[in-house]
Amino acid sequence: MDRETAEEIKRHVTEGLRELRTEMEQFGTGLRTEMEQFGTGLRTEMEEFRTELRTEIQEVRRHSDVVAESLRGEIRLVAEGVAGLDQKFTMEFVKVREEVGEVKTLLQVSYGDLGRRVQALEGRHPSG
Repeated sequence: MDRETAEEIKRHVTEGLRELRTEMEQFGTGLRTEMEQFGTGLRTEMEEFRTELRTEIQEVRRHSDVVAESLRGEIRLVAEGVAGLDQKFTMEFVKVREEVGEVKTLLQVSYGDLGRRVQALEGRHPSG
């Protein structure tokens, strides 16, 4: 191979390497730009997701507060109902106690009368 051909090949290879380097630099620049855009888009999406998540959490909290308040009201009603029943049972128990006392008194009076009659009868008829 002669010198001129070698020089031509060398120049051709050098020129090809320069073009390849230029293309690689352009590719690298384009890749960096795409990666930056992707990163920016990803950050934006993440922030939107965080905002939506915070909003959902706040809505769930509000709903939970409403449910809890409703339950408190219902529990209050049940407690009032139980207190009312307790009062009714206490009153009924007092009434029953009074009635039992009255029956006891009537029984004592009746037994007293029966006792006197038995003694009177025993006095009229001597046993034995």
